[in-house]
Amino acid sequence: MPFEPLDRTDPESVGPYHLLARLGVGGMGRVYLARSAGGRTVAVKVVRADLAGDADFRERFRREVSAAQSVGGTFTAPVVDADRDGPSPWLATAYVLGPALDDAVRAHGPLPVGAVRTLGVGLAQALAAIHAAGLVHRDLKPSNVLLAADGPRVIDFGIARALDGDRMTSTGVVVGSPGFMSPEQAAGRRLGPAGDVFSLGSVLVYAATGHGPFDQAEDGGAPSAASLLYRVVHDRPDLSGLPEPLLAAVTACLAKDPGDRPTPAELGALLDEPVAPARAGWLPAALASEIATHAAEVMDLEAPVRPADPRAAAAVPTPTEVTAPAADPGTVRLRATDPAPAPVPAPDGAAALAGHPTALSGHPTAPVAPSRPSRRALLFGGGAVALAGAGGLAAWALGGGKPAPAPRPAPPTGTGTTSPSGPSPSPSPTPSRAPGMPPAPLWTYRTEASNVGSVGLAFSPGLLHIGNADLVTVDLTDGRQKWITKDAMAYHLACAGGTVSYGTVADLITVDAATGTVLWKYRSEPPKPNGVQIASDTVLAADDRAVYAMCAYLKLDDKGITDAGAKTEKGIMALSRKDGSMLWNQHRQQTADYTVSSVLTADTLLYTDSKENLVARSLADGTQSWFATTNSRSAYQPEVQDGLVFCSSEPNGIQGVRVSDGKQVWAKPSDRSTRMWYAAPAAGNHVLYTVLGGMTLTYQGTTYTPTAPTRVVAFNAADGTELWHLELPSEVSMDTNPVLVKDTLFVPTADRGIYAVDVVNHKVRWVFQTNAGAELPWHLAGNGELLIAVQGNQVMALPPV
Repeated sequence: MPFEPLDRTDPESVGPYHLLARLGVGGMGRVYLARSAGGRTVAVKVVRADLAGDADFRERFRREVSAAQSVGGTFTAPVVDADRDGPSPWLATAYVLGPALDDAVRAHGPLPVGAVRTLGVGLAQALAAIHAAGLVHRDLKPSNVLLAADGPRVIDFGIARALDGDRMTSTGVVVGSPGFMSPEQAAGRRLGPAGDVFSLGSVLVYAATGHGPFDQAEDGGAPSAASLLYRVVHDRPDLSGLPEPLLAAVTACLAKDPGDRPTPAELGALLDEPVAPARAGWLPAALASEIATHAAEVMDLEAPVRPADPRAAAAVPTPTEVTAPAADPGTVRLRATDPAPAPVPAPDGAAALAGHPTALSGHPTAPVAPSRPSRRALLFGGGAVALAGAGGLAAWALGGGKPAPAPRPAPPTGTGTTSPSGPSPSPSPTPSRAPGMPPAPLWTYRTEASNVGSVGLAFSPGLLHIGNADLVTVDLTDGRQKWITKDAMAYHLACAGGTVSYGTVADLITVDAATGTVLWKYRSEPPKPNGVQIASDTVLAADDRAVYAMCAYLKLDDKGITDAGAKTEKGIMALSRKDGSMLWNQHRQQTADYTVSSVLTADTLLYTDSKENLVARSLADGTQSWFATTNSRSAYQPEVQDGLVFCSSEPNGIQGVRVSDGKQVWAKPSDRSTRMWYAAPAAGNHVLYTVLGGMTLTYQGTTYTPTAPTRVVAFNAADGTELWHLELPSEVSMDTNPVLVKDTLFVPTADRGIYAVDVVNHKVRWVFQTNAGAELPWHLAGNGELLIAVQGNQVMALPPV
């Protein structure tokens, strides 16, 4: 996450620390980069005002700070200062100059064996220090490991818990990351220090190979969170590509039984590396050179840039509509009255950095001195290095860059306030507003997760169901929470007939939509020796008769225990929506991937996966009716309209296939000459809507940018005739389906906004923006009356006009 400048709402200092910039926002509050009068650079987390007034939270905060301050060791980012009892409590940790492991591997590839050994020993010593303080980290993953010149550092103890049985949880905390959890954590069992050792083994696999031990599908695709959890519990780790000298240590760490794993103290011997502070020069030369080049400049940051006149910041004009050229009457462009400032040139060597853009919207930058980059240019200039707060207190991101967009105003805020986990006290009526101004959300619900990376959204009459680590149901009229099921891991939901079905790592559960009362749970039959057990997996869809889900066929040994050496076979099944009994199950091709997107018709289940197929199955018995080769490993949600199902074709084209027989009726190829492809579609009133666009990507130091404007395209659904198109002024998110609500098509942008496109008059009505970071993904859904937009921990209801 790149730096953001301070604004007039931020204090100039916190305690003895002068603030330099914003690092990000977590569930607990805002994080700042700061410096003491003596020159020490720290990351300061300031607790949100609503939490500061909560006595229970204050007590949890005191405990967390005390526990974190008790952690010593060379390879942790220590807590250096805190104010537990002031009006605005805060916590300061040492700022680590070095990239997160995941950023470094993406930019430079896997680490060599020697560096992985040193990494493993350093992390083991960090865990030993954490465990000695009576804590378990619970979320050791590549983004929580920083690579400094003198060794690795473990960060983010925000979800660590004391081992004395204290079960308190903190607002805004997502406990664990599916691909790096231990089996006991994924299954919801008691977690001890051995769980961190399992996570350490997973981190070493990532460092040495570039992939986690459970995140590789057979075709290279990415499994769902539910599939990841299932694999962690049941499957053997994928250690392909792991160098042989690391195999024994990593295999020991990844033992399913916690008692079979080494202690942190034993891991050094397994890695054949002295248990001592990491030596200088432990990192590959290219990575070490970048750290050395930029560390001094980062530490030399000047005072932050603030708007000189608050009235000037408030007077930034709203983007206005202008008429398209006469030659293209179907196109409307947006412009800002003032152009974006030119980006500051990157310092020498910065062009080789790959990763996140660092230009910041609407804030002027200082000129570059002839002798070296100015400190302000380093912080805010396009192409410069970016520093990040990875989920909390300290990180460093390797950054590319692009020109900053024109400044745009934030959306108007609604009346009332939002609670940390709940909506405004009452919904705000839609006020009259000037043309082009976005509406305020009708209501906002804040989840307990601080950054919702994956979320399921489903509707039942009058209710919205939000699936993530927890399953939450809110009233669609005012956003008030109706009920919540904790630790549901409900990333995929299906609603029908007043029920909600979702899958966990162990069960498939159906509950009453209005109350959350469990109606039934599917659990496979009791294990029989030398038999086969059918285990549930991702929920796909539901109708009045059945719930449809992926499943797995588990082979059992002579004791009735899952045979760890046997290959797990893949399948699909239908369960009675009434009682969860098995209606049918069918085997899938074993090369098929777990990642599946589906849609139902009256008699057919249609789904795409990342093995280049569109599959049709009979709802009656699950037999495969046909499959169509898409030549595209896209897991986009398919869309049905006028007897056709629409999905990807070839690398990111789009096609319409007849539901009755699987024959292609029409197709549109991608535009490779301009690096443009089609995003997922939306359909309504015999029209198919999609986006032809692309995204600026940086790979191995080279930035690839689409060479044509992004545009919304409307096709006649029946024959693929283009009806109209509308150019958009910026890139959009190509990973999220646009959503049609009445006559408005909602298209998420790549820089924290949503375009509301009038599909009748072919123009942009308005652009809705949030203050969340641009890297937080959007999740959109509509029920025909409202748009539900999720970004970070905010769930917002927006009107279509």
